[in-house]
Amino acid sequence: MTQGIYPFPSEQLDFRATNDRLPPCNIDAEVAIIGGILVDSNAIYRVKDRLKPEHFFIRTHALIYQECLRLCKQEQPTDLLTVESKIRDKYPNKKEWRSTLAKLVDAAESTVNIDALAALVIQKAVRRDLIKVFDELYKLGYDTETEFDELRTITQDKIRSVIEHPVAPTREEYQQWKHDRLLDELTTIYTTCTQPSLKLLKLKDLANEHHLSINFLELLYLKSLTAQCTKLLTYKELKELAGSTVREWLLNGLVPKATTILLAADGGIGKTKLTYGIGKVIIQGTQFGKFTATGEKRKILYYQGDESPGDMVQALESLGYSEDDIDKHVRVRFGWSAENMPVLIQDLKEFQPDFVVIDSLSTANKYSVYQESQMEYARPILEMTGLAIQYNTTFLIIHHTNREGGVRGTTAIRNAVSEVWTLAKDNSQSATPYDRLLTIDKSRSRSSGKKYRLMFSPEDLSFTFLGEDVDQFVASEQSAKDALLDFFKANRNIKFTSKELSHRLGYSDGHTRSSLSALSADGLISAERRPGHATNYYLAWENGDDHPDDHPSNRLEILARTEIEADSTPCIIENSITLDHPTITPDDHPIDLDTASDTAEGDRLSTEKSLLEKVEPEKNNLNFSPSADHLRPEPSPDNNSRGDRGGDREVIVQSPPTTDELPLIEEKAIYWSKSLGCKVEIFNIVDALGTVGAKAGKRWVTLNFADLRPCEESPKHNFSVTDQVVILCGKHQDKLAVISSIGSAGIFLNCERKLIKKAFFPHQLAKM
Repeated sequence: MTQGIYPFPSEQLDFRATNDRLPPCNIDAEVAIIGGILVDSNAIYRVKDRLKPEHFFIRTHALIYQECLRLCKQEQPTDLLTVESKIRDKYPNKKEWRSTLAKLVDAAESTVNIDALAALVIQKAVRRDLIKVFDELYKLGYDTETEFDELRTITQDKIRSVIEHPVAPTREEYQQWKHDRLLDELTTIYTTCTQPSLKLLKLKDLANEHHLSINFLELLYLKSLTAQCTKLLTYKELKELAGSTVREWLLNGLVPKATTILLAADGGIGKTKLTYGIGKVIIQGTQFGKFTATGEKRKILYYQGDESPGDMVQALESLGYSEDDIDKHVRVRFGWSAENMPVLIQDLKEFQPDFVVIDSLSTANKYSVYQESQMEYARPILEMTGLAIQYNTTFLIIHHTNREGGVRGTTAIRNAVSEVWTLAKDNSQSATPYDRLLTIDKSRSRSSGKKYRLMFSPEDLSFTFLGEDVDQFVASEQSAKDALLDFFKANRNIKFTSKELSHRLGYSDGHTRSSLSALSADGLISAERRPGHATNYYLAWENGDDHPDDHPSNRLEILARTEIEADSTPCIIENSITLDHPTITPDDHPIDLDTASDTAEGDRLSTEKSLLEKVEPEKNNLNFSPSADHLRPEPSPDNNSRGDRGGDREVIVQSPPTTDELPLIEEKAIYWSKSLGCKVEIFNIVDALGTVGAKAGKRWVTLNFADLRPCEESPKHNFSVTDQVVILCGKHQDKLAVISSIGSAGIFLNCERKLIKKAFFPHQLAKM
């Protein structure tokens, strides 16, 4: 058969009627259920929440069950006499009710399996509904007057009404089904509806459908975010869920992966500019002080609500963001609020950022009906916590502090995030108006309670890292940590044990272990711990290769003492000079196989043959000359520059000063550091009583006054014995004193005819 020139596909359709077949039903199950309810009045409580009168195929059974439901609601028994009395009052003309009820009671056996019987009746009812729906759709398909869009909507609604029908066998499972269905609808509304007004309308319709309030629906959704719990896990399941046992970072020690961070500060401190600076480091793959990026070309998403577009562009350009950075690695939205959460989800799917900045929480919650003191105010943070894990991205949320310096608002805000930072002014006596303290107030990734000194520059809006704020500074310990960090930066993704590092850098085993433990606790390096094996330490780099372009595997930087001619003056490499990735060959750096030995599990000292066969040099290719002083290795080259160094650099050598004269410490002046063995420039007098922030080459370090010695560029003091001076700091501040002696340990004073045991430095005194 054809219609025009096209064949009519009659063989693909079957229009045979099925009216001669009985609709799906289970009459025996219906009889058993009604009879069981008439015999046992408590049985109805097990099925009343899900079994409805319309589920019964026999109309008489439906009417009897409906009367039983009414009696149950009135807290009356559902025995034979009570039900018969109610039905006789409602249908006085029908005399057969008594016999019908009596037959049902006689057919009743036990109510033990009434839950399963109810499930059978419901399933048959669903099948009948399905037949009815498809019959309606069958007729609707021939209705050419119905618009196609309307046809699709009607079809979806009718099919959904059937397939989402509860068929749970027990009351508890039915309640769980009802909960899951309601939560799925809520999640769909909150995560896909981009229009806040439309979202409110959908919530209202959903609340009316389930006879609930909108406030209850919001509370239910909030509870679903806070009360998530996994099943009991086996060890295998736990390992699969955890993935890597090593914490992953975007910025080692500061910005973990797939987590939420809250940065709280008072207004005008510079929290937004600090965030821009961290974002630039993450894009460029450089470092911020001791915090080293684990990759480059990361993508960043800025949701800005506190700054205008003009202010933001000016800040980004001042901080050195290039046009290429913003075009490829940065996306910005203005005016975002938590009501637009679907927009955030869409951006996460399309742009796939590594780092998302929300500036600020107050702006994001500007349309919230809750106050900062209420737990529900933290709901957007809880949603971001789930999104951070789902999309493997890190959220940094900017917030404000209260008068006491803590996080403003409910404690639920602090509890909802994994990391809490606070940025505040440094109020010490020696601090400038631009000194800041960054405190790691809470962390699930590293040690908490650490403070770091920063300096804000109002000229270019940048922050300079000055070092960790400590009560007592031990130069040798910090020197060991710096040397280890430099070593790891030159050997990314290569794992070492503490014994290997002790052997290569010339430190004692205990000193190396304590330094590595402190570095890993602060997240500055990664530690791979395996039961029964030595811990492996390394610094990750994640640009696809184990050895990135700026650290190619055949051009590893070497931290080694430069060999000096026998007749030349002893000298030390200046800390700012970096060797240009010399190609490592066995001839250049032979290994004494007679003296080399395995120092710990994983120490892979290879033979000369294996070195020649290796295409990619391993850690054994690195040659280190141990220092005579086990607590102080040779100065390490700075590893902060990136990419090709552009050829060999001239090695500059310097001789240490021979004088024991005390320096007159001033900012921007040059001094000699005994512990580092090189010249340093004083950037800031951190503590007038003990420490300074200094720049050694390209590194920022903190040093003791006692570690500094004058050199040719250092300012000289003109103090002498018997001079009268005024003490400028400490508990003797503003007191008059007389210099009793001057030595390498400092200047000793007589004050009020008593000798002050503590020595002073020239910059701590003023000559009368």
